[in-house]
Amino acid sequence: MNDETLAILDCHQHFYDAARLRYPVFEQRSAGFEALVGDYAAMPRVYLPDDYARDTQGFDIAATMWAEFISTDAAGEVQWANEMLDGAAHAAGMIAMIDFAAHDVARTLDQYASIERIRCVRQHIAWHPSNAALRFASRPDLMSDAQWLRGIDVLNGRAFVCELEVFAPQLRDLTTLVRAHPSIQFVLPVMGWPLDLSREGRAVWKRDLAALAASPNVALKIFGLECIFGIHWTLDVTRSWMLDAIECFGPARSMFASHMPIAKLACSFEQLYDAYLKTIAGFTLAEKRTMLHDTAARIYRIA
Repeated sequence: MNDETLAILDCHQHFYDAARLRYPVFEQRSAGFEALVGDYAAMPRVYLPDDYARDTQGFDIAATMWAEFISTDAAGEVQWANEMLDGAAHAAGMIAMIDFAAHDVARTLDQYASIERIRCVRQHIAWHPSNAALRFASRPDLMSDAQWLRGIDVLNGRAFVCELEVFAPQLRDLTTLVRAHPSIQFVLPVMGWPLDLSREGRAVWKRDLAALAASPNVALKIFGLECIFGIHWTLDVTRSWMLDAIECFGPARSMFASHMPIAKLACSFEQLYDAYLKTIAGFTLAEKRTMLHDTAARIYRIA
């Protein structure tokens, strides 16, 4: 089988329509987003399944995971997405926004449970130690806040996967959280989002990543290279980081995603997946299938 015909479950991509919903990132310049990817004026204000189909032409896209795009109306966004996905050409799951500190978190989860496609909830809690533009949580110690932890506890007994977007300096706090909630399936996005790309920073990131990976209830999601390494990232730089992450978690708990259309600021879908395939060229065919499709299908329960 040719690598390009391997089935792909793209477990993190966005569909949105700024003509129908409000997205702050499009309503005014986002210093935080710009700090990650630079000038994002080229990003489309509408990105729908037909656009994605054109961008992924030639690839076997078995399914996708739609991820919320931080609209001003989380409930309205998931309702819109669920209706929009009825007409999509492939199976799809959904990742919805949650605030675990909210007093109505149980009610929100109940509402999400009524939408069969929602398999995962996520919260942006990344807190940069020095750059105020890259602080997406309400406070730096959110993972030890009593109210927030009560919200996490509400996930116990529910089928939702929990995805928490953090920066690498927060990995140790995340490890404590994951160990304390063994019945919840967690997903770590953006490879644990390393900030210090020096040799020393990489060593600390890999050490903390390995400590997190020791808990069997957390899986790794590799995407967002443009956010970590900038829009001019190269395979020579990124390959070893991706392989380090896979070494920590193993293929059975590692998965790849596109981050479309944000990834298009850096490269095409074809160029991105060519980089992924070159990175995992030394793995067996079964391991490649696992990382490109099967891990995500199992974690997010996508048939």
